Amino acid sequence: MDDEYGTEPDVPLQPVARISVVYNLKPQSNPGEPDDKYEEYDPLSTIEAVAAAIAEHGFEVSLCEQDDDLDRRLAEQAPQFVANLAEGRGASRGREAQVPCLLESAGIPFWGSDSASMAVALDKLLTSRLLRGEGIPVPSSECLKSDDDLSGLVRLFSGREGARYVVKPRYEGSSKGIFQDSLVRSPAEAEALVRRVWGRYGQPAMVEEYLPGDEITVGLVGNGRPSVVGMMRITPARPCEEFLYSLEEKRNYVERIRYEGPEHIPASVRERVAAFAADAFQALELRDMARVDFRLDSGGTPRVIDINPLPGLSPEYSDLPILNRLSGGDYRGLIRAILRTSFHRNGLLFPCREEE
Repeated sequence: MDDEYGTEPDVPLQPVARISVVYNLKPQSNPGEPDDKYEEYDPLSTIEAVAAAIAEHGFEVSLCEQDDDLDRRLAEQAPQFVANLAEGRGASRGREAQVPCLLESAGIPFWGSDSASMAVALDKLLTSRLLRGEGIPVPSSECLKSDDDLSGLVRLFSGREGARYVVKPRYEGSSKGIFQDSLVRSPAEAEALVRRVWGRYGQPAMVEEYLPGDEITVGLVGNGRPSVVGMMRITPARPCEEFLYSLEEKRNYVERIRYEGPEHIPASVRERVAAFAADAFQALELRDMARVDFRLDSGGTPRVIDINPLPGLSPEYSDLPILNRLSGGDYRGLIRAILRTSFHRNGLLFPCREEE
């Protein structure tokens, strides 16, 4: 059945000439601020790369930063479609829904998920509950909001010899708040890091079961039942007993990380992560694109540890373009695929060029 999350609508397709790229430009952190405060924001090189890839298809492309003048600038540019890269302003759990809400109210079609799905997907607690309810494997976890919740840490470790947990912020992305020391083995260690999350990010902390198996991330493009555009295994450059894909690792990925294509993942695991990724995409009613991150548990079952409906699109260091490239794709083709599926969903005519 056709709906706004599924196949393209049965209406005459409308042509598009003007596209605006909406984004948050990455500033320097101010003194006293966490140095990862703006980790999710994009440098100008990423914004320009996306704009150039879109322009190659014959569109007039404008850049439009999400700042105090966003409304005015959108009115001046009068886009017929928006490529939304904006992570949102401030630190609320609904920040990734800010630009989708604005575009929805203005009636401007855009790529990516709607405001409701964006808000839910950023919240790790709500996402975990929703996926678990749909029968999609996720790690066990607890959310701690205040001192009253700290007593639950003793219960987490009680009777579980060798138990390990990862402490992370409840609604952050880009590995914000996940450091090399975020793996804890006792209630005291957990409490110290929970308090660090509260103080550093001003939000609840998630204490999540550590999964010892491989980390695998899957890229999806499409609507309804989306297509897998690639997957990769993420491993440390130097073997270690306990691996976290932490902020330090991501920032120093050239030296510290090895990205391995699907040929390094057993076929049975590839099949399961592809199916679970598509299930998660549908459960959250996402649109057009997403990246779904997994870790294998001690029994080899893939469990969803994160889902990102607004994946980074840097051609150099973002996971989605990297995994797509490791699966034989290229950056221009990836942007084209996202555009095409979103155009079809919105009833817009995607231009056919002879060289394509």
